[in-house]
Amino acid sequence: MDKVTLIKHKDIDLKKWDKAILSSKMPLVFAQSFYLNATSPKWDALVIGDYESVFPLTVKNKLGFKYLPQPSFTSQLGAFGKINDGVEMAFYRYITAHFKLIEIELNASNNLKVKGLSQKRTFIIDYKKEHAYNQNTKRNIKKAEENGFIVIEADAKESISLSKKIIDPFLEKEVGLSRSVIKTFNSLLANGLKNNQIITFKTVDPKKNVKAIGHFAFNNTHVLYLKGTNVDKKDNSGSMHLLIDFAIKYFEKKAKVFDFGGGGNTGLAGFYRGLGGSQLDYHFLKINRLPKVINVLKGKKS
Repeated sequence: MDKVTLIKHKDIDLKKWDKAILSSKMPLVFAQSFYLNATSPKWDALVIGDYESVFPLTVKNKLGFKYLPQPSFTSQLGAFGKINDGVEMAFYRYITAHFKLIEIELNASNNLKVKGLSQKRTFIIDYKKEHAYNQNTKRNIKKAEENGFIVIEADAKESISLSKKIIDPFLEKEVGLSRSVIKTFNSLLANGLKNNQIITFKTVDPKKNVKAIGHFAFNNTHVLYLKGTNVDKKDNSGSMHLLIDFAIKYFEKKAKVFDFGGGGNTGLAGFYRGLGGSQLDYHFLKINRLPKVINVLKGKKS
């Protein structure tokens, strides 16, 4: 049987961890140390062997108990590195033995077959496969170009200042996120920029006014559309379509998969499909073995 070892956060060998993630069938930025350090500070690690197989433990404490939640701005965690049915089951047995509440997403390469799984989806472009824009996307890109819009890269300093000015209010007022969650996003942005694994693009008009902004987290395989928005929604100017089009082309020779980072929302699913995205399914694992009284209190405080 595969022996699972718990390694506390302070003792994790981050170089070996990241090597395991990047050598995985799905080397997702979500599971890299720079990303987890921001979205789940003090995360722990489950390891088999010398980091041949790994599993992040995004532990939190609430009402006096430890549980495993899915961190904000994160999708598809679970088992990475060398995985098979035995490895996945070993990790599963560990977490179910040590946590009464588990609410995590497993990456699409995980094949765990247990109770408590439900399906989720994202949209991706596999650069090895054909992908095409629909007519609406093409019209919007053409409209933006006719308006004289162009997309350019923002440097790190501008990336942070534009994000605070445009993305933060968008996340709070339109997405409905709390300030503490937005603070997590800002930590993630800072970590990614520091590690040269986040790049920011902006759409500007002929007068250099910013019309749209988008952050993209990346490694040599996986590109994630992290967050973005436009400030000219009423004009329907195509500024966001132009920006995403630019990003897709920018990463075409630099990565293998462009991940739109979601798809549960019907409107966004249509937007991603229009940009050539194809559906990728993965699983959400939910196990709740908390006492009834704790569940009641949890519901009242959540």
